[in-house]
This record gives sequence, structure tokens and C-alpha cells, in this order.
Amino acid sequence: MRNPLTKRIPREIKNDLGKYIALFLFLILSIGFISGFLVAGDSMKSAFDNSFEKYNVEDGHFCLATEIDDKTKENVENLGVKLYKNFYKNEEIKNGHTLRLYRNREDFNKISVFEGNLPENNGEIAIDRLYAENNEIKVGDKIKVADKDMTISATVAFSDYTSLFKNNTDMMFDAKKFSVAVVTDSDFNKIADDNYTYCYSWIDNDKNLSDSKKNDLGDDVKEELAKTGMLTDFVKRADNQAIMFSGDDIGSDKTMMLTLLYVLIIVFGFIFAITSRDTVEQEASVIGTLRASGYTRGELTRHYLVVPTLVTFTAAVIGNILGYTAMKNVVMNMYYHSYSLPPYQTLWNGDAFILTTVIPCIIITLINLFVIAKTLRLPPLQFLRHDFHMKKKKKAAKLPNFRFLTRFRLRIILQNIPSYIIMAFGIMFAGLLLFFGLALNPLLANYKTEVVNNMICDYQYVLKAPVETSNDTAEKFCMTTLYESNDEEISAYGIEDDSEYLSKANVPKKKNEVVASQGYLEKYSLKVGDRVTLKDKYGENKYTFKIVGSYYYPASLCVFMTNDNFNDVFDKDDGYFTGYFSNEKLKDIDDKYIATTITQKDLTTVTDQLDDSMGMSFTLLVGFSVLIYIILMYLLSKLVIEKNEQNISMLKILGYSNREASKLYNRATTVVTIGAILVSVPLIYYVFAGLYHYFMFEMKGWLPYVVPWYVFVEMAVIGIICYAIIYFILQKKINKIKLSQALKSDD
Repeated sequence: MRNPLTKRIPREIKNDLGKYIALFLFLILSIGFISGFLVAGDSMKSAFDNSFEKYNVEDGHFCLATEIDDKTKENVENLGVKLYKNFYKNEEIKNGHTLRLYRNREDFNKISVFEGNLPENNGEIAIDRLYAENNEIKVGDKIKVADKDMTISATVAFSDYTSLFKNNTDMMFDAKKFSVAVVTDSDFNKIADDNYTYCYSWIDNDKNLSDSKKNDLGDDVKEELAKTGMLTDFVKRADNQAIMFSGDDIGSDKTMMLTLLYVLIIVFGFIFAITSRDTVEQEASVIGTLRASGYTRGELTRHYLVVPTLVTFTAAVIGNILGYTAMKNVVMNMYYHSYSLPPYQTLWNGDAFILTTVIPCIIITLINLFVIAKTLRLPPLQFLRHDFHMKKKKKAAKLPNFRFLTRFRLRIILQNIPSYIIMAFGIMFAGLLLFFGLALNPLLANYKTEVVNNMICDYQYVLKAPVETSNDTAEKFCMTTLYESNDEEISAYGIEDDSEYLSKANVPKKKNEVVASQGYLEKYSLKVGDRVTLKDKYGENKYTFKIVGSYYYPASLCVFMTNDNFNDVFDKDDGYFTGYFSNEKLKDIDDKYIATTITQKDLTTVTDQLDDSMGMSFTLLVGFSVLIYIILMYLLSKLVIEKNEQNISMLKILGYSNREASKLYNRATTVVTIGAILVSVPLIYYVFAGLYHYFMFEMKGWLPYVVPWYVFVEMAVIGIICYAIIYFILQKKINKIKLSQALKSDD
């Protein structure tokens, strides 16, 4: 004999079809995007990790003032490495852009082709795919290089330039104005005309060296090269931002994305629970009869768990399918719009299935189990009487002597408090996402302005070796890179006593006392008087400093001390320095001694690149948040209407028009919704401040948390507009309620 409860499942779905479709679609989109994010991220991370062997990527490179002699080459290779010529020439082209020209590398640092073919004939050039995309250049177009028109034969990805850093010391890569390129040997010789950079890459003979031993081997190579006195640049692979930066970033947002998913799942779990509880209340007579007939609470609980669990599981499965197809491509395009990554192959991700299917199903099932089981604890007689109070029914709250309609609306609000609480919580969550999307562009713009307004100087020269200048306005400084416990880079500056460029920093002269940048204090929750311990790259040496002041320098996380203190702490000779602060361009220092020059353009490149690579994400997030707003408001507002269908029908019998019934019920919901929106806006600011610190702590650097007033106005306006759309939909819902509804009873 067929279980009569089973017959009711299709009817329950049909009665709330619109609600379940909305929840179903939204779960598909949410789970699909997160699944796609995990699949694409892990697949690309795997491709990145495997690229070192697949493309035979260098373990490091160095540059010399002249070509290496046979004896030095032999000595270096005897250490356990193999050297490869990797000469290049930087060529300026129109609009101030720079192309770094290479010959094709067939044995190391191999190049992957996305479209076209590598240059085979003179006059052909292959350029980086991302640079081409950012500058709207296609295969077949022509580009002028060294006064010669060259044809783009291919768009490619260099395995040693997954992020387009022109210099390893640059603060951020620049995929708009810098590109690596490959030309034929003949064209390279003509363009370079023996005026190229003598760069050599090395690859360790032993592929199984630990990170520590790789580092030691690199130090040995550097020590041997230093004997020549010709070394102008030296970078190990672990320190090479052009290679490692993208790999460190891929998948780094996993925790944040999963947190957002589970908060969303909890919100929709409660929506499912309220819907199930509403179904239980509508079918009270049937439940009372079944309980009196011998059905247990466990049987009924399992029955009412079927629909939410089935909808969630089906949505999760479809979402995962979507994640492996369309959504995976969305995330992939976001990564490819930021980095010059090689092609990748989609991999099966068992963790993604568990995190986006199994866990959401468990969360929603547990929430529904709690709510349904609690509701079904009532005895059968109370169900037959439609009495859902767990305790003795309290008297109705005495309301002030307001107008009748006002008191009626207050009663509606009081009777639907659980639904309205969930709505307020949902609005809060949607508001957080919306705030995130709306606030980040102003945050970047503010950061860019603050960086420019608080520059130390117009030109900050970092030297490869100490070189004197005749410019009297230039001021020497020392700098080295230290690391926090989470391996984030912290710049340690040594500056002159009574520095003209940092006169407001009030740098102490006592040993091991420093002034810290405000961003460093904010990110690591430090304050003046605290002690911090920083380490070198591999943690062999540690340095403890006492923070005695703060200085507002948003361009970097750093500490400042005197030059004498710097040389004492880091065991440098008196008079040692690594660069100059200057408001004038230093023309008497040869470029070969300059590691990098930091100007306003370099400092703002960080924000320009972030805006370019993440701008699409912000737009998607705003659209996603608006969709959440509309769906949440619709589902919960509709729930209030459905719960009160018989009451609304009775009002119509008593002569109230559709418009008047709407004024009572929809306007009650309107008051709660707009109130929740207005209250949530300032509340979200403080909630997001905590989340922002958490998210930024997982990232490199620090952006001051400054949100302009107009973002709050935008949030309120968007929320109200979203509800206005829902209001008209609910009006039609009320119009469709028939007078006969007041006479209906449960089957």
C-alpha cells in the first residue's frame, strides 16, 4: 500500500512552486559559481605547479655587464647547475610602452602559443597574450619596433613571465604597458645590435632539492659570480615575482568564497525551514489526523524534510555540472584577465563536490530538521485546533491608541516576526555583498589618491650597488626586505638623521627602535609600544624592534630607523646605503647600477592593475547582490502573504478592495523592509570593517578602510528600488486571492 504522505509531496511542491523555483535557481547559481571557482582555481594551480617541469622553468637568473667567460661558466656549472643564454633587449615603442625582446627558448623557459605560430620569418613577432588583450592587438596586426613594422604572428604565454613584472623590485606588474616578446634570431641580432642585457638562466641538476638547499645553491652561484665584479642582477626563482606572484594568488580567495557560500546556505536554509513550517501549519488538520491515526513524529519529520533536501541536492548537482562548464569558464577568464598563464586542463575536484554539495545539503537538512521537529512536538489535538503555541497562549500585546489601520499593520508585523527576522538577516547578508561590490572601487580610488599625496619623494632610486651622485638634493637611504610570521614582505628603511624627506616621521636614534607605517599597524593590530619580530627570507635570522611611533605611508608596509641603526642591526659597514630619495631625476648614475626607480607612475600602477583585473569582479558582485536582494525579498514577502491568505480573503468578503488589502499587508512588509534596509546600511559598515580586516590579512599589502558617504546612499537606493519591484509583484499576488479562500480547509 502506497504511503499517503508520499502522495502529498508533488502537491506541496506545486503549492509553493514559485518559491521553490526561485530557491532552486539561486542555489544553482551560487553553488555553480563557487564550484566553478574551486574547479578553475585548483586546475590552474595544478597547471602552474606542473609548468616548472613541463616548460623547464629556470631556478633563477642573473645578469652580467659582459658575456660570461668560459672559466666562470665552468666554475658556476660545477656547483650543480646548467647555464643557458637568455639575452634580451628592452625596446621602447609608441605610447611609452616597453617590449622585452627574446630569441625563442626551446630548451628552457618554454613558450606556450595561444593563437598563431611562433616567428619563423623575419618581420614577425609574438607578444604576450594578456598585453595583446589589454591593448586590443590581434594576430595579423602590425606593430612598429625599432622603426620597423613587424607582424604579430602569435599571442603567447612565457613560462617565466606569468605576471608581467618589468623589474623584480616593482610593486606591481603592468600588463598594459609592458610585454615580453619573441622574434627570430636574425631580427633579434639586428634590433639589439649587440646592445642587449647579458642575462643567463640556470637550472639545478638535482630536481629534488628542498627549498632550503635550492636557496643555498643559489647563494653559492651568487658568491661565485660576485668574484667577477660584473654581476648586475641576480634573482632566484623563489624570489622572482614574474614567475611566483600568480601562483601565490591563484586560489588564495578560497576561504572567503566558501565563507560567503555557507552564510548564503544558512540564510536559504532558514527560508526553507520557514516554508516547511508554513506548510505544516497549513496542513495542521491533516497532520493532527495522521498523528491520531498512529503516524509518528519521526515519520512526519522525514516527510517534510524530503522537499528541501531534494531541492538542495538537485540544485547542488546541477550547480556542480554548471561549475565544471560555464561557471568554470567565467572564473578562468577572470584569472586570464589578470595573469599571463599557460593553457590548463580541467581536473576533477573531489573537495569541490564535498564543499559545494555534501556540506550545503547537510546544513540545510539540519536547519530544517531542527525547525520541523520543534514544530511537530505539539500534540495531535493542537494541530486539529490550529493552535501552534508551544506554551500557554499569551494575551495579545496591548497597542497604543493608534488609528485602526496602523494598529492592524502592527498586528501583522507582530504575527510574522520570524519571517521578518529572516528577511532582515537576508537583507543584511545581501547588503554585505552589495557593499563589498560598491565600496571596493572607491577604496582603490582613495588608496591611489593617498599614495600620491603621501609620496616620500618624486624619485626613489633603489641601487644594485652603492654609487655616489653629485646632486645635493638627493638623500641616501638603506632598505632591505624582512618578513612577518605569515611571510608577508615588510620593508625596513634606514634614513638619515633629520631627513628632509621624512621630517615628520620622528625616527628614533636608539638601537632597535623603529617607526612603523600606519598600514602595518592597522593590518597586524599593532600599537605604539609593541615589539615586533621580523625575519629574513628563510627565517635564519630574526630581528626584534620596538615600535615607538607611526608614520602615514600608504604605499608600503614598512618600518623606519636611522641609517646608523640599520647598519648596526644588519651588520653593514658605516656609510652603507642602497638608494636615494630625490625630487629631481638623477642623471649622473648609470642605468646599469639602478635596480628600480619608484615614481608616481609606479606607485599608482598597483591600483590601476587591481582595478583592471578586479573591476569585472566588482560589477558581477553588484549584480549578484541585487539578485539576492530581489529573491530574498520576494520569497519572504510572498511567505507573509501566503500565510495570511485566509485573512486577506476575509477582508475582501468584508468589503475591502484589493488596493486596501494591499495597504494593510504589503505596507506592513514595506515598513519592515525599508526599516531593515536603513538600519542595515550603517550596521554593515561596521560588520564589513571586521570582515575587511580578515580578508585583507589573507592578501598582500593593505588598503586603508575608507568608504565615501555616497556608497551608503547607493546601497539604500538600490535596496528600495529592489523592493519597489517586489511590491508590484506582491500586489498582483493579493489581487489573485479569491473570496472563497476564507472558506477553504485542509484536505
